[in-house]
Amino acid sequence: MPLRGRVGRHARTGAQCQNWADDQQTVISLLNLIPTADAGAGGGLGGRIVAGISSDNLYTAILHFQEKYFPKEKSGFVDPGGAVLGRMEQLATRPAPAPKPPAGQWGEFKSGSVQRALTKAVAVDHSLDHTEAVELLRATLINGFVSTSELDDLEMVADRSKTIADRPKALLKMFVDQARSKITKDGPYKLASAVHVFASGMACDFLRRRGNGYWPHLDRDEVGVGLLLRLAKPSLLRQGDANLCGPAAFLFNLLSDQPGEYAKYTMDMYENGAAKIHRFLIKPSGALRAYALPAGAVDPVDWLTMSSLRNSEDWFIHFDSTDGTLSGATTQMELAWWFDQAGYTGIKEDANIARHQRDTDNMDEASRLYSAGYRVCLLIDDQMLYASKQTKSGSVVLRDRHWVVLRSKIDRSGGNVKMNIFTWGDGDYKVPQGDPLTVSQFLENYYGYVAAKP
Repeated sequence: MPLRGRVGRHARTGAQCQNWADDQQTVISLLNLIPTADAGAGGGLGGRIVAGISSDNLYTAILHFQEKYFPKEKSGFVDPGGAVLGRMEQLATRPAPAPKPPAGQWGEFKSGSVQRALTKAVAVDHSLDHTEAVELLRATLINGFVSTSELDDLEMVADRSKTIADRPKALLKMFVDQARSKITKDGPYKLASAVHVFASGMACDFLRRRGNGYWPHLDRDEVGVGLLLRLAKPSLLRQGDANLCGPAAFLFNLLSDQPGEYAKYTMDMYENGAAKIHRFLIKPSGALRAYALPAGAVDPVDWLTMSSLRNSEDWFIHFDSTDGTLSGATTQMELAWWFDQAGYTGIKEDANIARHQRDTDNMDEASRLYSAGYRVCLLIDDQMLYASKQTKSGSVVLRDRHWVVLRSKIDRSGGNVKMNIFTWGDGDYKVPQGDPLTVSQFLENYYGYVAAKP
């Protein structure tokens, strides 16, 4: 994970470096992934992060690392793209050697991480409680990669433990089953950066606790496992049966750009019934929190995060159930406001929810902004997404309006439109799905964009 500025202090003068909060989080996560035997923190570095100020513990940990690997420098800080950062990344991602498999109750372990964590967990009383089961899960996440062997070992522990209670057993099985069905079918469970690893640790802390917080009908473990899955694969976000495409588009970008902020928002909302995303206070109603979500309608973590955002921002029509249609609609002004309040910059909004675009200037600008590094959300009629409907002209029904996230340049060469988008839990959805989609057909189902710079 690249740094924006220096992290630490100048050893000679004691002066603080830039110490952006997310940069500090990156260095802390890397040091925690490195064993103490290799001059890392071994998971022991924590505490409050203050933007602009490196704590004594962080400064000391950087110096200790430099004394081992860069004894002639010992600057006290980590440079973006420097040798110290590179060495930290190398050591943090190095796979741990697998121990010899034991005999007996557990059979043959395929990974070292689960076996080591299990040995530690049962060392005192030979039992496996919920907290210890969460630590088994954390042990597989700490290097940012969960292998199929680790999933097999977690399942084996859940199945063969003679002392495990119902909740921890269900937790381990839930994570294994969902990781296999929703992630590993497309590749390994992999966290993209040290910040993602740090956020997964926050999710494990959340899973260690008990109770349903301010949401009596949402299970903590279902929310926590859903969070862990989305940290590895943001495109799992899906509004299901609810009309929440605006919140889905916004949160997909937030999760992709700021995984720690998304994780904190999710956990604070569950625990406190209100949460902040930067300066954006989101406080849903008691009626929404008390709503019993129908089984299978929306994943609990998506309902928690998306419905809270929509309900909190209601102005005229109140959204408090999956039955909401127009009440769940998001205007272009609202979406632009959400990005602004969440700390995005360069907000651009050029859309009209009531009238489709008449020329190509708007779509070309949306494509240009995407290429310039903006997060671009497009407002379309959802019939454009389906082969059987894509050639129909724009709908006059507001409930057909649908927000998607642009994931490629908009190619209109040869008079036909091609692009990739995020929609309905798919981060690489290809438009068109059927026959070629002409520029005129696209414009008849296109209402404009909202763009923001992360």
